[in-house]
Amino acid sequence: MLQGTLVLAPLLGASDSLVKALSMWLLSLIVIGAYGLSSRTLKPWIHPDLGGLASILLAATLVSCLSLGLQARAWELHQALGIYPALLSLQCLLLERLGAFERRNLANSAALLASLGAGLLLMGALRELLGNGTLLGQLRWLVPTVSELPRLWAAQDGLRLATLTPGAFILLGLLLAARQALRHHRSAKPNSPLGP
Repeated sequence: MLQGTLVLAPLLGASDSLVKALSMWLLSLIVIGAYGLSSRTLKPWIHPDLGGLASILLAATLVSCLSLGLQARAWELHQALGIYPALLSLQCLLLERLGAFERRNLANSAALLASLGAGLLLMGALRELLGNGTLLGQLRWLVPTVSELPRLWAAQDGLRLATLTPGAFILLGLLLAARQALRHHRSAKPNSPLGP
């Protein structure tokens, strides 16, 4: 259950546009993957009493390097993401504490990262589409030479609440309710009678 709560902060806070959601997912993959590989490699060389401190230093170092690279390459995106990349260090530490980087749990960890990506992309696309009437509206943050994409509808027709965090809570609740209703509908559907 704790692993599931790790994705809630970026899912709600960094998904108001598809570019931010995609970037946050890619950053998560990079940092968590690098942390998992590094911690497994360094573990035999670190005294067990210093393991916690070493984990904190490793997570902070990786996130700091990532943040510096993001500042150098995509300043606007770095500003737009705010504190959410820094929270990746906390996610790395909690995942390690839960044993997510052990060989027997790698499949579950990969599934968690895949579900984070699917959730971020879905929320980012829906929130940007509903709120601004665009998809990939901030693509120039990643590719400065790209021209601005056309709006699907006028900005004043958008639902401004969708771009705010309370709107993200509401949209997530609606998506979860729709998923639950679909599951219930599938399980309640009677078997069709066999033909002649």
